[in-house]
Amino acid sequence: MMYGIHIGIVYFPFWIGLGITVYGAAYFFVHDLFIHQRLKVLKNTKNKYLLGIRRGHKVHHKKLTKQDGECFGMLLVPYKYFKLYK
Repeated sequence: MMYGIHIGIVYFPFWIGLGITVYGAAYFFVHDLFIHQRLKVLKNTKNKYLLGIRRGHKVHHKKLTKQDGECFGMLLVPYKYFKLYK
């Protein structure tokens, strides 16, 4: 028996779960593998976007407390971090 919102052939919990799974996979590959270099994937990249993401995340972790820290999305960082690599 299926529980949840089921309208016609659309089963919404499936799509919600799929979205959570896709976000988790993106988080693992971008945050853990690329940014924190858990594996040396794309270590020597010259891509300005990827370097900007890595630089922005480094600034995000610079402060150890909530005060004065910078907050932004996993794939969306302020433009100033991309300008460093022109």
